[in-house]
Amino acid sequence: MKIQEKAAHLLDLTTLECSILEHLSEAMSIQQISSGISFSRTGIKYALSSLKEKGFVQKIKYGKRYLYISITKDELSRKIQEIADELLLSGKALRGVRVKTSKRDEFIIHIGTEEILPAYKRIASMNKNERIKAIQHHRSWIELTNRITPEQLVDFNDNIIKNKIILDGMLNESAYQSYKKEIEENPQKHKDNVASLKGRMADYTVFPDHYFNFDVEIWMFKNTTLIINWREEIAIEIINDSITFFLKDMFEFVKMGGKKIDHNKMVEGLLG
Repeated sequence: MKIQEKAAHLLDLTTLECSILEHLSEAMSIQQISSGISFSRTGIKYALSSLKEKGFVQKIKYGKRYLYISITKDELSRKIQEIADELLLSGKALRGVRVKTSKRDEFIIHIGTEEILPAYKRIASMNKNERIKAIQHHRSWIELTNRITPEQLVDFNDNIIKNKIILDGMLNESAYQSYKKEIEENPQKHKDNVASLKGRMADYTVFPDHYFNFDVEIWMFKNTTLIINWREEIAIEIINDSITFFLKDMFEFVKMGGKKIDHNKMVEGLLG
């Protein structure tokens, strides 16, 4: 297993330790390793002890002697990820992770509203004039309003209008009653937000309240899906055609059992 210089520095590996790991693709004795890299057995023995302690090498008994073998590339990748996760969890603010599985496909976890909102704006700007699909229970909307400022919420809605996005949305049946209750309790907080909902190109369907009854919503763009949990402030961005198209088909299947409504008319009622 060959380790590049930057990775070696990050993992605190010496030049000798890297050379040993490069030769340990199969189990070897200290003598075999020494012959392969032309280094003293004492130095190799010390380096192997260090590598074993760091978790890069395993010591196995073969008959009456001991052999050594390095961990696999996959195991090394997991070890690096564990180190990164440890650093993130020990910090004051969490940061998401990004996994690129191919030139086109990518899976990203966004943590905190300071990551989720920019991600949403970026995705929206890349999907101008597109028809997107979204499912949002009113519980998710309430969590959203508790997590971001009224100005941020208006900006969130403005991005839909600005990018000329046609919203094919699904809400629970009592969503508008819940919105109205929230607005009546704090009209100043929601006034601009409700106004920003007007003028959106929207095709809305409602479903029974007990379905999708979670603090989670899903947005399906052209080839990207964004699943957001506002309560825990975490989102998963999925850039993958197959998964997104599968979810869109599931959306259409659910939509068949819903009831069409006039979204703009319902919003006017909220402003009432």
